[in-house]
This record gives sequence, C-alpha cells and structure tokens, in this order.
Amino acid sequence: MLALRFALRNLRRDLKSGELAVLLLALLVAVASLTAVGFFTDRIGRAVNQQAGEVLAADLRLESARPIREEYDAEARRLGLRVARILSMPSVVFHGEASSLVALRAVGEGYPLRGRLKIADEPFGPARVTDGIPGPGEAWADSRLLARLGVAVGAQLSVGAHEVKVTQVLDYRPDQGAGFGDLSATLMINLADVPATGLIQPGSRVSRAVLFAGDSRDVATLRKFLTAGKQPGERLQAIEDASPQIRASSDRAGRFLSLASLVSVLLSAVAVAMAARRYATRHLDSVALMKCMGASQGFVLRQTLVQLVCVALLVTILGTVVGYAAQAGL
Repeated sequence: MLALRFALRNLRRDLKSGELAVLLLALLVAVASLTAVGFFTDRIGRAVNQQAGEVLAADLRLESARPIREEYDAEARRLGLRVARILSMPSVVFHGEASSLVALRAVGEGYPLRGRLKIADEPFGPARVTDGIPGPGEAWADSRLLARLGVAVGAQLSVGAHEVKVTQVLDYRPDQGAGFGDLSATLMINLADVPATGLIQPGSRVSRAVLFAGDSRDVATLRKFLTAGKQPGERLQAIEDASPQIRASSDRAGRFLSLASLVSVLLSAVAVAMAARRYATRHLDSVALMKCMGASQGFVLRQTLVQLVCVALLVTILGTVVGYAAQAGL
C-alpha cells in the first residue's frame, strides 16, 4: 500500500514536471496508429461483407435445379433467421404479336434479405428504393424488355398460360449477376403465380434458391446443418464465396495498412527507447536516494512497476480514443 501511494505521488510529480511527456507521446502514437488501422480494417471488412451479402441478396444461399425441402426453412426459422424463396428460368413473354426472351424471376415474400430493390415509374426513368415485391398477377419488367416489346407500364404480358400486368419498371436487384440468364431482359413476378404459368415441365431449365439472413452465429449454425444434410445437386453459397475479387482487394488493403502501421510503430519504438533511457537516467538518483533511506529492492521494484502500469493504462485509453477518432474521420 505504501509503495502504491509513493508511486502515484511520484507519477503525479513526473506528469506535472513534463518528465514523461516524450515517453507518453511516443507510446500514444504507437497505440493510436495500431488501433486506427485495426478499426479501419474492420470497417473495410464489414463493408465487404455487406456488399457480398447484396451479391447474394442474403447471408446464405442454397441453390438447386430440383425442389428444395421445406425442412430447411423450418430449421432456419427455428434459429431466428429470415427466409425467402426465389425461382429463375429462361422463358418467352408475349404482347400481342411481339415476343421476347426473358430471364423470368419469381420471388417470394421477404425478398431480398440483403440489399434493396429499385423500381421506376417509366422505362429508363429515375429509380427509387422499394421494400415490396410484385403482387399476385403483377410483374415488374426492366426497361430493355419494355423497349423490345414496344409497351409501357400497365401493359398485359403473357407468361406461359398466365397473364400478368406490368405495374413497375425494375431498375435494380441486389443479386443481379448471381445466376444464369442475367444478360437477358428480366421479368419479375410473384412466386405464387408460377403454377398458373404452366412453365415448369419435365426438362425445364429451372433454378430454385432459398435465401437465409440473420445473426452471423445463427447463420454459421444453419450452414453446418445444411452442409451435413443437403442433397446431391444442392449448392450452398455464403457471403465469403460471393465476391472473391472484392475480398482479395480488401485483404491487400488491410495488409498495406498494417505495414504502414508497423512502420509508425517501429519509429515510435525508437522514440520510446530513447525516452525510456532518458527517463531511467533521470531517475537513477531518485532510486539511489530511496536505497540510502532504507527502501528495499522489492519496494523500489513495486513502485516502479505501479508507475509503468499506470502509464500503460493511460496511454492505452488515450491511444484507443485517438485511434478511433482518427479512423472515423477517414
């Protein structure tokens, strides 16, 4: 207890006299640079995950050419995850005598789980974000399809044996490019309308997918469940598989930032060593005086350690705050 009081008194004296200024500054730069790079790299990682999630429109995606079992949905909901189903296939739509090849996409309630759909009121018009999907009997067509057919919003299109009304122009969907046929014009309908079209027949080129999103730990649990129980022909895709090019660029940027931080730490280490040597030299007389006054070696060691621990705590707190503030401004 005596060593603690003595150490704190000496520490206050050194702080007031400026004895620790150089040492504190060097340590502060080292801690701040490391924490700033760490926080910034974490931000990049989260941004990459978010963008990868938009590529899938989910955190986890299970695809198959065959019907996918409903038990996967039940297990996901039991874990508290959100679930949506979609179906994609090439088809031909008609408007009178005009026709066009399309990538037909039927989406269920909740789609997309990551990212947002964008729609417009007229072809090639200004887009806006929407949280909905086409209702039963409705369709959203992209501008290319409307231009090919020579129709506008409100037109009736024949999709197989079913008629749908174009109510909006589809401008953007998050998982654009994630499946086949994305180079074709797109027509989005409600999943409930698929049976009425009569398009799904033996030999049809249909791609089905179940989307999952939620807490990362629950997603990881579901991924293990699906990996163990998925059927032949079912393909599981997670966000880390969605955009390897983006992730590789992020990793390179993180390594570059870490290297820059390491350089600053090395420079700070030189300054710390010089400041520590100066600090130790200036305290040799104080230690000698304490020994002459009868202080034991253990007492001197304890009070020195207390001072160093206090300095480390102070620098860690201040450096973390400065580092976080620095990366927040980037």
